Amino acid sequence: MKKTSVILAMPPIFSIYQVIAENLRFHGFEVVELIYEEKKFVYISLWQRLKKLYYRNLLRQREYKKEQLFKPYYADFMRKLNSIEGKADYCLMIWPGVFPSSFMQQLRDKSRLMVHYNWETLEFLEHEFYKIRYFDKFMFFDPYDMGKRPEYADKLVPTTSFWFDCYPIEKTVSGSLFFIGSHAKQRIDDIRLFYQVAQEIRLPIDFHIGAKQPEIAKQELGLEGVHYFSFDEALPYKENLKMVQRASILVDFLNNKHYGLSLRVFEAIGYDKKLITTNDTVVHYDFYRPSNIFVWDGKNIEALKVFMQQPYEPLPPELKEKYSFSNWLRFAFDIEPHQAITLPKLPER
Repeated sequence: MKKTSVILAMPPIFSIYQVIAENLRFHGFEVVELIYEEKKFVYISLWQRLKKLYYRNLLRQREYKKEQLFKPYYADFMRKLNSIEGKADYCLMIWPGVFPSSFMQQLRDKSRLMVHYNWETLEFLEHEFYKIRYFDKFMFFDPYDMGKRPEYADKLVPTTSFWFDCYPIEKTVSGSLFFIGSHAKQRIDDIRLFYQVAQEIRLPIDFHIGAKQPEIAKQELGLEGVHYFSFDEALPYKENLKMVQRASILVDFLNNKHYGLSLRVFEAIGYDKKLITTNDTVVHYDFYRPSNIFVWDGKNIEALKVFMQQPYEPLPPELKEKYSFSNWLRFAFDIEPHQAITLPKLPER
């Protein structure tokens, strides 16, 4: 019997594609991986720069650079697509901006259902909206994006992220408060304040912060005891999951670019972990339990101490299943049975 086929098209961001592909295969899909990272375009001559201006400004070909960067990969990717008998059942794409429109059309022609997902706001993706025509579903995760861009209402689907449910759960627990994330100026104050408070009340901290230049991140944060690492040295996402499982409590700092819930929130659901977060929108979701999730506002230290003493409240199995990758896939691909995953309507900020 022929397996249901999925084209996975995305950049290699922190090797999360490996985990997505493994989970797809675990759930019975045949996966064709098209993993591509768009490099910075470097002009090798004045003629090439003039040629680009000619194509973009006179011929209105806005993707001239993108096409040139993609050209070395095109033959191999087309070989993989042509190896699929007939059409793939599904195409799951994350971050459509890396692929030129000409290749997006090839994916569209080769897929019965084409789905997009991303961890950014619709506003951030504004310059990529001309590609929405290729998708059957353009899924987004920020509740504040609901109702925006009504001209695309037939394609825009609000949904959350997920936790990966194909891996065995590790039982060894370190007892630490675990955070791993990228250095971002907009959350320096939140990270620094929480770290200092956690030290003062003697909480075990295990913080890992990635940056293009780790020494600058260390200087800007001014925190000793944090493990700073360069993006080139970043562990694959699968290794991060092992660190998550060994932690007692996960810590999550809002990026302020959006209010969508991070993967860390769903890792907490899947691995039965308590969570401390600065994203106060989490209280509007159906899985929120005050004994499991603490919203840190920078001042509620006594409440934090109480939270640390509270036992974890197990979630109903059907709620954990709802936010699993297996259910997310069935929802995204319209495969029955599935639980619909929606976003809450939030009060105006």
